[in-house]
Amino acid sequence: MDITKLLRGRTVVDVFAIGIAVLSVAVGVSAMSADSAEAESTAASASLENQTTFAPAPVAKSETATSGVAITPEGGTELWSGPEQDPYFRIHEGMALGFTHRQDDWLFVTTNCNDTAWVRADDVTIVAPGKQQALGNGFDVSEAVVVLDAGHGDRDWGGVGPSGLSEKSVNLDIANRVSILMKSGHDVDWATGAVTAGSTVSAFRDVVVTRSVDGPNDGDFEANLTYRASLATAAAADAFVSIHNNTVPRIDTDIPGSEVFYSTAVDGSDRLAGIIYEELLLSLGAFEADWSGGELLGARARLNPDTEEDYYGLLRRATVPSVIVEGVYISEPDEEALLETEAFRQAYAEAVYRGVVRFLTTDDAGAEPNRPEYFYDDAGTVSGSVCVVPEQP
Repeated sequence: MDITKLLRGRTVVDVFAIGIAVLSVAVGVSAMSADSAEAESTAASASLENQTTFAPAPVAKSETATSGVAITPEGGTELWSGPEQDPYFRIHEGMALGFTHRQDDWLFVTTNCNDTAWVRADDVTIVAPGKQQALGNGFDVSEAVVVLDAGHGDRDWGGVGPSGLSEKSVNLDIANRVSILMKSGHDVDWATGAVTAGSTVSAFRDVVVTRSVDGPNDGDFEANLTYRASLATAAAADAFVSIHNNTVPRIDTDIPGSEVFYSTAVDGSDRLAGIIYEELLLSLGAFEADWSGGELLGARARLNPDTEEDYYGLLRRATVPSVIVEGVYISEPDEEALLETEAFRQAYAEAVYRGVVRFLTTDDAGAEPNRPEYFYDDAGTVSGSVCVVPEQP
């Protein structure tokens, strides 16, 4: 999300008087703040500024090289500079920490600020990596692992609607709703989109949320881009979905101006984007609004013209099928009003849920994706050098 997007539609800019210069750039996608960590720093967070980032110890015969996600329990978890060394910090409860190495009973984890540390395996709940099943008929949803990303967080507030609705809080609520849906069984009417309690679609094995409502400040904390993407990699997720809402539309449309950006680096991401887009139209199109959109709708990809890699850092770092969902335009009065309602947020969540289920369990192609396009604008950055690892009170 660039700074222009953040300011669009607001009448009291001084609410956000944090000394940021206003740029006259209309980028057109709020997930672009999801690329904010292009300025992300490997420096330690404010609360860990005197700590060092430790490399993993060499793998010995007694070790088992593995990966997964460690969830910190109630009361938080001690971070250690190394196995059998001294703990130096207690990280907050409800945090998801990806790990890439295991040494006996010790896990080498990455924090939300991309710092690294060790934790005791017995002190956390471990989410084992996904089995990387073949997609389509026969996929066992009860073994599925999905990572959901609630876009923005803390000082990276995302877009703000004309009446002051914050995108970061909306994204968090919708991601939490998707998580709840995935954690229990349901029946789905694929014609109408209705999702009801049932057993046709089983509960997913594990659902990891980058900014969980069980975490610090009810989920309103900063999460580095590399950290977000690394969770999906560590979890060997079957899908990675980042939830956002947009700003700065270019045109008026007769249908919701939803966009789903896909990773060009990982096969299947475009298909995931096309299927989620179809489900968004089914759910969100049932509401009335003066809809807005960009120059292109549907499944999209943007490339850095200098490198020809994915423009958005979250998608460029992807190693599993990954998308950034831009539901509607929070900057527009009608669409902000819809986002304020429980019914619309639930419809958005159910669309994402159905989209992921279809992606995993069918051979559906989904809406035809737009071809990748070069993107020459500046999406803006939020420095990661002052990112704070939340401490347990």
